[in-house]
Amino acid sequence: MRGYDEQIATAGISMDSIVDAVLEASRPAPGLRWLDVGCGRGHLLRRIKAEWQPAELRGVDPIDWLDEDLRGEVKFELAGAERAAELPDADRVTMVEVIEHLEAPWSSLRSAAQKVAPGGWIVVSTPNLARLRNRLELAVRGQFTSFRPDNEAHISPAPAHVIGRILREEGLHPEPPRYAGADVISLTGGRVWPEAVRRRSPTLASVSVIVAAQRAAA
Repeated sequence: MRGYDEQIATAGISMDSIVDAVLEASRPAPGLRWLDVGCGRGHLLRRIKAEWQPAELRGVDPIDWLDEDLRGEVKFELAGAERAAELPDADRVTMVEVIEHLEAPWSSLRSAAQKVAPGGWIVVSTPNLARLRNRLELAVRGQFTSFRPDNEAHISPAPAHVIGRILREEGLHPEPPRYAGADVISLTGGRVWPEAVRRRSPTLASVSVIVAAQRAAA
């Protein structure tokens, strides 16, 4: 997640707003087993530990940069996202700003989806391709803002409807997309869309799109 963290920090956007939205979509509750695919330093897992008394915290990432104070609390796997299929099932599976970094995004998403226990949820967030700034840059320059040539960390645009289709094919039931993070207004020197605009037009004014899907209870 580091590349995207840096990008949104430069724009004055807090990763906390995206994590807040992911947690809300996850329906957190005490006593759940959590799997965070692409856990990075453990920002999301830290929140879960502090607020929701989880039964288990598990994270997987190809880089071992989990914060030291979480190592006694999180079962960490040094592996790529596609290896998630080898891990135990979880009540909540998350992929926060991860899929756009992957060379094999759809097989990795399928692996994560297969880990959702009956009655559980998966929540995926990724850059919002439908935001106004992306649309304008695509029309003028033929490229997405989130996937400019100098943003080498982003290699796989992931439309929300494709994420939903993959999750349905894996037996889950996706909700309509949610949106998080105020995007920058083009040609304003870094101003972001106000809350009132984001409430009216979240698709156009939000940095990230979030897709949540549930597996039916056994």
